[in-house]
Amino acid sequence: MIYRLRGQLIEKDDEGVVIEAGGVGYRAATSLSTLKALPTLGEECVLHTRMVVREDAMLLFGFATREERFAFDSLTAVSKVGPKLALSILSAFSPQEIAEAVARGDVLKLSSVSGLGKKTAERLVLELKGKNLAVFEPVDVGGGNGRPAPGPYMEAREALTGLGYSLDEAERALNQVPPQDSVEAYIKEALRRIGSGR
Repeated sequence: MIYRLRGQLIEKDDEGVVIEAGGVGYRAATSLSTLKALPTLGEECVLHTRMVVREDAMLLFGFATREERFAFDSLTAVSKVGPKLALSILSAFSPQEIAEAVARGDVLKLSSVSGLGKKTAERLVLELKGKNLAVFEPVDVGGGNGRPAPGPYMEAREALTGLGYSLDEAERALNQVPPQDSVEAYIKEALRRIGSGR
């Protein structure tokens, strides 16, 4: 099994890279975050890899960090989440953001990834929540670390997206609101901030 590659980056495109190591070029599919983290063509780099063997193909996936590879392994262990969907999730979110979304049961955020439907996002939360995963460190979702408590915040965010605001717009506005006791208070404050920003 190819577990790690160190060599010259000779090709780079939207779907992955080719690393030449020991005179052999290895093609690896990568997430967008790994693509951004890698150096320019011609430079030496290290890629943490995972080989997936199927009846009809041997596929190599590459990651800039061991944490991202571990997140990939954790995601692909969930039924209905294949390697390509796992890469899409890792292109949209960092391993820490995935951990936080899973800990909060944030199906709306996870299902915003192209190709990840609500049912699969729910399954992902169900199967990964509470697991002692090295990359998914325990996350304080109760607001003790400055983050809002998940209940009213998430309900308010869902209400705002239901009103036609994008997930980004809703989160941007809600993140400016100090912790509130009710969903209504969150929505009122968020709408005030959205209105003043337009």
